[in-house]
Amino acid sequence: MSDTQLSAINIYPIKSMAGISLSSAYVSESGICFDRRFMLSDPEGELISARQLPEMLHFQALIKDDGLEVIAPDGDHLTLRYPELFQNYRQVTVWGTEINAQHCGIQFDEWLSEKLGRPCQLLYFGEQSQRTTATNPDKPVAFADGYPLLIISEASLADLNSRSQAPVTMEHFRSNLVVKNCEAFAEDSWKRIRIGEVEFEIVKPCSRCVLTTVDPITLNKVAHGEPVKTLANYRMLDNEVYFGQNLIPLNEGQIKETDRIEVLETKAPEQYLDNAPLSADTLSPKEQSPSQHWKNEEEIELSCIARIKETVDVVTFRFALPDTYKADYLAGQFITLNLTIDGQPVSRCYTLSSSPNRDTDIAITVKRVTHGQVSNWLHDNLQVGDKVQALAPLGEFNQTNGADKPVLLLSAGSGITPMLSIARELTDTHSERDIIFYHQARKEADLICEDELLWLARQNSKLHLLFSLSQPEKEWEGIKGRINEVQLAQLIPDLAQRAVLCCGPEGFMQHAKEFCLELGLPEDNWFEESFGQPPGIELETEVNTIKLTVNGSSFQGENQSTLLEQAEDSGISIPAGCRSGVCGACKVTLESGEMHRSSEIPLSEAEKEAGIILACSCVPETDCEISF
Repeated sequence: MSDTQLSAINIYPIKSMAGISLSSAYVSESGICFDRRFMLSDPEGELISARQLPEMLHFQALIKDDGLEVIAPDGDHLTLRYPELFQNYRQVTVWGTEINAQHCGIQFDEWLSEKLGRPCQLLYFGEQSQRTTATNPDKPVAFADGYPLLIISEASLADLNSRSQAPVTMEHFRSNLVVKNCEAFAEDSWKRIRIGEVEFEIVKPCSRCVLTTVDPITLNKVAHGEPVKTLANYRMLDNEVYFGQNLIPLNEGQIKETDRIEVLETKAPEQYLDNAPLSADTLSPKEQSPSQHWKNEEEIELSCIARIKETVDVVTFRFALPDTYKADYLAGQFITLNLTIDGQPVSRCYTLSSSPNRDTDIAITVKRVTHGQVSNWLHDNLQVGDKVQALAPLGEFNQTNGADKPVLLLSAGSGITPMLSIARELTDTHSERDIIFYHQARKEADLICEDELLWLARQNSKLHLLFSLSQPEKEWEGIKGRINEVQLAQLIPDLAQRAVLCCGPEGFMQHAKEFCLELGLPEDNWFEESFGQPPGIELETEVNTIKLTVNGSSFQGENQSTLLEQAEDSGISIPAGCRSGVCGACKVTLESGEMHRSSEIPLSEAEKEAGIILACSCVPETDCEISF
């Protein structure tokens, strides 16, 4: 039996704009739902695509219950609702085919025209829009180039990269379906396949255009004219280069990642002249694909590729890793940003809010904090295209990964960030775990990623959302009030049988833990991550001056402040995360001297015996020497 599987599902709601990765999707007669249902044209109705405006690739569209939200690279966004679309239709042209398309509205035209720097109009493939494929005139297609879907295997990309002077990623080809565990170009010989509930007919290979030579992250041209240069040497017929296969659905139904590819019928593959041998310095196709691991304590340069304004004081920053890297991390872990602010080095840790299952880029979600040096700097200064230095992911807030116990995610405020990563990963991997996600905010406008969470819940029947507002507006019909024992008992009757992960302000976590234990939760099933201030430490009344040495650099210290605070005041950056003695990011080795220790929560017995301490939770009592 074939073990070929579906490894990725991608849709592009607005033609030529950024895609959305899905863990499952519904396939209709005209393709995956929401895929390429919108497009831009000039005032005369001619298609505007990323071929003319590569910057379109950095615009995103988030699917909502009644429309979508368009997000510009600068974080500005505009919400579109289907009931508000204009009812008039306009004639537009997509690759020579005239289509009656529904005009979305002048306000969208003006916003996009301003953002893109040229007149344009936004159009929707509405109820009165009609278009069919060229080879199958009875099969519908929306604004896709010619056919509803495109499929490519990971092995085909590896083969291409093994011959190329400048390897590229799957994102260059904007494929809807990606498959793994097959031979290179196996898709060339498929005629009819089944994925999940849907049968597909492969109708023709996909000819590639100049857009594939634009890096979707940097928007720069790929070196040496790749990948078209190499494709022209071994995938050319009749002056066209081909990569991937176009297909049409033969029925409607659900598909999901990890679905097996069942080949129902085969055909003779196209025959191409092969004038592109494997590169002499290439050991294997696999090694040409981005595969370098981000090692512990290794600092690399991240490129900001998007700013997404989640609420009035919360922004998500998405980063691309260097070309040869993939981000290997566990949901709930954090990265350390090493920044220079006002001429001084500053390090801060931020939990990754992205899914580990999508390893080409990572994201952090940052709340602006009053007097917050780094959070305010990021909000005010970090823009798309800027670069920052970062250390590899760390952290131990992931104890339940791989378990089958039902889970309760409890969060408040910016404590939602690790929960976003966990919820996204469990959905992406089709986990069978039952997930209850309880999040507390003040008002509905403060709910971070509300629309995406609702979207995830529609994809994942195992994900149940509970939003509670402490200061709700009158029209709010959901849960009201701060977390309390009665509320938890009513909403989560099986709480005692769940693994509970909690993150948020100290008061929230303290009360949540008390309530959960009162309701019968075993303490071993409680896991928490703190974003609060350093824990309370009983200090000596007499202030003593002492000598502190960190990695060979000595400075004058005292017995009143934590080691972390004193090192930072002296210009020495120690990686740190929660600053509450919980996450373990600030582990250092006490080579000599005495410390007052207020927390050792994340330390193992072996680490304690080896002299490992937490810089955020230790106050020097004597001269000390530290290394890390």
